[in-house]
Amino acid sequence: MRNPIYILFLLIFISCKNDTLEPFELSISDYNYSLAYSVLYQINEKELTITFSGELENEKDSIIYSTNKLPEKKIRKLSEINIDSLGIYYSNPCIDDGDIKIYEFKKGLKTKRIQVDNYYQEDLSPVLELINEIVPEKFKIYQEDKEELLQQQKECGRSRVIMNDE
Repeated sequence: MRNPIYILFLLIFISCKNDTLEPFELSISDYNYSLAYSVLYQINEKELTITFSGELENEKDSIIYSTNKLPEKKIRKLSEINIDSLGIYYSNPCIDDGDIKIYEFKKGLKTKRIQVDNYYQEDLSPVLELINEIVPEKFKIYQEDKEELLQQQKECGRSRVIMNDE
């Protein structure tokens, strides 16, 4: 009687351990053209790295923050994003200037580059929230308020979404 229970427990334990994350890489480029620099946020299933890039001649890129302490449950959600369901451009055309982010998402052999302008994109915007939960205050990535963005999108009455390059 002990052996069947032990074997059942062992099988359950092993099946839970095989629940691995699908590898992914997601980068967010945050540009400040007026001050001639950019910050690149890179996150994957193992780590988050922030790199500062000076855009002036002879400036070298430097890693300004890195951690491998990531919340597994939230990283799992990022890993589960269906890259094929994402468009390549999301915009609120009623706002001329403001918050513009460039995402590059890699899963397996697929890569998708996505531009998001003053728009709450429900699959990608939580990435910013996750990064801001992890990093110290001085490295937080700027993000418009979710409710404000959604309200602005509603008031505009139209959005510009391009699903693919064709």
